[in-house]
Amino acid sequence: MAPPTPWQRRVKSAFTEHLPLKLVAIFFAFVVWLVVSGERPTEMVVPVRVEIGVDTSVTLRGPTPEVRALVVGRGRDLMKLWDTPPTISQRLGSDVPDSLAIMLEVNNVELPPGVAGIVRDVQPRSLRLHFDVQTKRFVPVRSALRVRADSGFRVAGAVQLEPIRVQLIGERRTVRGIDTVSTVAIDLVVRDTAPMTVALDTAGLGVRVNPAFVRVRVPVAAVEPTAAASAASTSRRRQ
Repeated sequence: MAPPTPWQRRVKSAFTEHLPLKLVAIFFAFVVWLVVSGERPTEMVVPVRVEIGVDTSVTLRGPTPEVRALVVGRGRDLMKLWDTPPTISQRLGSDVPDSLAIMLEVNNVELPPGVAGIVRDVQPRSLRLHFDVQTKRFVPVRSALRVRADSGFRVAGAVQLEPIRVQLIGERRTVRGIDTVSTVAIDLVVRDTAPMTVALDTAGLGVRVNPAFVRVRVPVAAVEPTAAASAASTSRRRQ
């Protein structure tokens, strides 16, 4: 094997002599680069957390759309935004519509405390949000009963319901589409005016009905015997 040339010896010496000192120099050079790059103005696109504050009767339907912002500032400040992202906050009341478009501007984006920067852009520029809103409403009760009097009696008036109105509780769009609630459709044989409890037909309504039962009264009267029937009855008694 041929002895190394002077040029090869110089290359080997550059990498092996005073190696600890060279490693320390490289480390401090890297630290200086980090400090300088951290202080240098730069720009970065970062995610934005959207916080929608709603009333307890309102529910946001579906996930919150993704929003991103272009922020200009020092590199070391912008890196913090990945752990503590900027926010957009919006407070909505119980009168919020079922669908709402919110316009976004750069001044809507709030940087976290301790981060110096300027928001240059935000995308998208609008959000379409959809809500489920719980509401309450009173509607009339309608009788679907098939009423007939027992033998010797006749129905003497209209069916009386108590209460005559019940409360609907549910999603606003569904509640608005219901005008009345009916009793269950059953046959009812009556012989007096004593109240009876009858269930309401709530199947398929998609809302909660309060109360779910009503009291029913049906005016009845005894059937008066006709003159012919009275005469025949008297004749039979005489025989």
